[in-house]
Amino acid sequence: MAYTSAVEWAPEALAGALGRFAGSSVAEPDWGARDVLRDRLGTVERRGGWRSLNPSPAIEELWRLRDNALAVLDGLPRVPTHGDAHPMNLLGRAGDDVVAIDWEQFGLGPLGFDLGYLALAVDVPLDALVEAHGGDVRRGAVIVAAYTGVSRAAWAVGAGDRTDWLGKVSGIVEEAMNGAQ
Repeated sequence: MAYTSAVEWAPEALAGALGRFAGSSVAEPDWGARDVLRDRLGTVERRGGWRSLNPSPAIEELWRLRDNALAVLDGLPRVPTHGDAHPMNLLGRAGDDVVAIDWEQFGLGPLGFDLGYLALAVDVPLDALVEAHGGDVRRGAVIVAAYTGVSRAAWAVGAGDRTDWLGKVSGIVEEAMNGAQ
């Protein structure tokens, strides 16, 4: 595709474009991403869950209900999903269409998956995004946003071996700073 420069999009316009994309008919490719949230929660579980958050009772209950939430997502219609739908990946314009990059997580996923990701990345009420997206997308978006958002928070504050890693790269960071002067 020819180069497309980045443009500003209103979050509601991005939600509408995601709705049009989710409504398109695409055969599931053999190489497409599958069960993205399930896989990510499996990784979180192997790393000890959300314990780094010192979770509240509500967060503990959300963790306990993760298999039920995944079952709800399994029951939703499977639609085309970008898999990493946030403004940095939805940046170009071709007429009224958004030009997206970073398709690594593309596949068919539960209705609302991409909107859940977008909701975490923009400062717009979920109701406005749901309305702009169209369709019965709220349930999937809420589940994806909740589990993804809390998992990201746990990863960010749960330094664990990442603190050790940051210490290991401190020399590289210092060299980069010196080289950039």
